[in-house]
This record gives sequence, structure tokens and C-alpha cells, in this order.
Amino acid sequence: MLKKLLIIIFLVVSGFLVWGSAAQAGFGISPPYIKSDKIFPGSHYEQMVVLLRSSAEDDLVADITVNAPEVASWLTIDKGMSFDLPAGKLQVPMIVSIDVPSSAEVGEYTGSLNIRISPKNKQNRGGVAIALGARVEIDLNVTKETFADFLIRSVDVPNFEVLREPWSWPIFSWFFYRLKVSMQIENTGNTKIAPTKVTVDVFDITEKNLLESGTDQRFNKIEPFQTGNVIASFPTKLSAGQYWAKIKVYKQNEVVRSDKVAFTIAPAGTYSQKLGIWPWVMMASIILVILIIIFFLIKIKIWRYLFKILYILSWPLRYVWRKIRAGSRSLKIKFWQWIHRKSAKYENINDQTHQGTGGQNKDDQKENE
Repeated sequence: MLKKLLIIIFLVVSGFLVWGSAAQAGFGISPPYIKSDKIFPGSHYEQMVVLLRSSAEDDLVADITVNAPEVASWLTIDKGMSFDLPAGKLQVPMIVSIDVPSSAEVGEYTGSLNIRISPKNKQNRGGVAIALGARVEIDLNVTKETFADFLIRSVDVPNFEVLREPWSWPIFSWFFYRLKVSMQIENTGNTKIAPTKVTVDVFDITEKNLLESGTDQRFNKIEPFQTGNVIASFPTKLSAGQYWAKIKVYKQNEVVRSDKVAFTIAPAGTYSQKLGIWPWVMMASIILVILIIIFFLIKIKIWRYLFKILYILSWPLRYVWRKIRAGSRSLKIKFWQWIHRKSAKYENINDQTHQGTGGQNKDDQKENE
């Protein structure tokens, strides 16, 4: 009886120890698959798989074996087929890359990755390896059908500052003083893609007054199955201050993302913003072009030809000017002729009046006598 009781106690204690060890050293993966149903022959596909464990007190080693004969040569792992899980890290990501040969036939390819976790100390690796392991299913569908789609992970408007002279001059500011919308985009299709267009409406801080609007349709495209940043850029004349940007991202004619983001334009010198070498290259190019034009004009004595061209082009103006001068002279002559006639008429009236007055005086004299 006592012997049976001791056996039962031993089995119970052993069960608790085994369960406690397994629970303390729990292991998993996320996601438990590598899957794509729209991958092209000759294309590149990547997927992140995160190795998870419940306790990170010890250094562990992950050993990976591929159980997928048809696609084994397509697969590479950024960390290699064996890598460490350092103590203190509960999550260790690995990137699985798939390079499909251009000669691959259309169809479905399946298999798995077997991940075995064991202590880094080789003396204990054999006993724990069975308890800690996981399986990543592989399910790939190679097709020649085009899929174009993307997800927008985030949208932001970085703060920037007012430009100093001479970069604030219009000839430079259109290129270098710009409001930018930064978008993190995941290409979920099997062809390069980018938004069709991005629009932005800028309001003051009260959101009552629309200050500027812009549209951008030129973007760098994201490779298939990749995630990257796409920048929409808009020339602006805004001064320093705080603003709201209302952003719409389009796929064809459909709005796939709408955001409202606050941003700040700081006075010049606030962020020590550096424009790089391109403004200087542009200024040097403008100066060089001007000097070349001047040299060319002097070299070929273009001035006399320019004078002739201007003389020919100014013929209509000169013709009109001659007509105006001739008309002016005609008006002057007519004016003075009119003055002369008026003066002569006035003199005749005076003479007649004088003669009439003289005759009346003589009659009066005779009556008096």
C-alpha cells in the first residue's frame, strides 16, 4: 500500500515538474504560415515570421529545416538556417524571402519549415528540442495573372521651416519649399504600384479658412509584396505657423484613405534644415547659362542683328506713330485756321460797328447846326 502511494506521489510531482517546465519555456510563431496566392514567375516575395517564447531567461538556438522539395531552392532566411534567440528577447523576427524562378510553372506549391528550439548550451540541447518546436506551413500559388492592390499603413506631414534667402526666391522656392505627405504603403499585389494621386487641403488652425490646395500624381512605385515610403510633394507659399492638412489618397477614382494631420512651419533656422547640394547646383547652373548666353551674344555680334529684328518687329508701331504725328499736325493746322477765321470775323464786326457809330455822329452834328 505504501509502495503504491509513493508511486502515485512520484508520478504527480513529475507531472507538475514537466508541465511547469513546458509552460515556462513555451514557444510559438506568428503567423504560422508563408502564403501568397498571386506570385509571379521571376518575382521576389518576403514575409516576416516572429518567433515567440514565454520566457527569455536563457540563450536559445533556433534550427530550421525545409520540408518543401519543390521550393527549397527558392527560400532564404535573413538570419540563416540556424541562429540565436538571445536572453531577454521574447520576440525574434526572421524574414523569409522567396525568389521564384522565371521558369517556374504556374501552379500551387506547398511545404513547411520546421523550427526546433534548444538551449545554446550543447549539453542540454537534446532533451529540450522535442518540447520546443513549431511548424510554418508554406502555400504558394504561382500565377501569371496581375493583381494590383496596396494598404496604407500610416500617413504623416513632417514639420519643416521657412527658407532663407536666396532660397526663398520664387525660382528656388517652387523646387525646395514644399509641403510633403509621407505615406507608408504595403504593396499586397504582384506588380509595382503607387497611389493614383494624393490631394491636400491646408486650413488654418481654426479649420475655418482654406489656405491652399494641391494635387500630386508622381510617385515612386513600391515593389511587389514590399512595404516602403511614398512621398507626395506640394509647392507652398505658407508662412510660419500651425496648420491642418486634410489628405485624400486615391486608387484610380476611389478614395482609399482620408486623414487630417496637424503640422507646423517654423521660422527659418529653427530646425537647421539642410537642403543639400541641389540648390547650389541649380544656382550655379543658372549663372552658367546666363554667362554662356552673354558670351555667345558678344561673340557673334548679335546686337546688330537684334537691332534689325527689333526694327522690323517695330514697323507696325512706327507706322502707327507716323499716322499719329500726321494727324496731330493736321489738327494743329485746322485749329489755327479756325482761330484765324474767328479773328477775321471779329475784326469785321468791329469795323462795321465803328463805321456805324461815325455816321450817326455826323447826322447829330447837322441837326445841331
